[in-house]
Amino acid sequence: MIEGFKLNKDFIQFADSVSDWQEAIKLSAKPLLDNGLIEESYIKAMIDSVIEHGPYIVIAPNIALPHARPEAGAKKVGFSILKLKESVAFSSEEDHKAKLLITLSCSDSSTHIEMLQALVAVLSDQKKYDAIFNAQTAEEMLSIFA
Repeated sequence: MIEGFKLNKDFIQFADSVSDWQEAIKLSAKPLLDNGLIEESYIKAMIDSVIEHGPYIVIAPNIALPHARPEAGAKKVGFSILKLKESVAFSSEEDHKAKLLITLSCSDSSTHIEMLQALVAVLSDQKKYDAIFNAQTAEEMLSIFA
């Protein structure tokens, strides 16, 4: 899907709930940090960006795409997936809740656009969208994004 990155089980997490959206971003970014795709500063930049610009990362009902500028600490291209049983609120508005966080690590702006296009292609396919929200295992999630 994305040149130079192969999604595997290490980048997919499931959780019942999180205490708030900051914890959701930290948890969703952990596989990227653990696998050397981002630096700690990138996680802080993602959180600061939502504080500064509001919940713009919630791109559709139940879907958030946390990301930051490449220079904030993105070292390699990739993404991680966090699926929550209970949605997390990015504001007090109902449309700013998310159960699926796809956290992006983009090392440059052209990769950022390429990655967004690839993800939109998956998320705009109704069968795949439904399958994502019904997935219970990393294997099921991998088959959707393969």
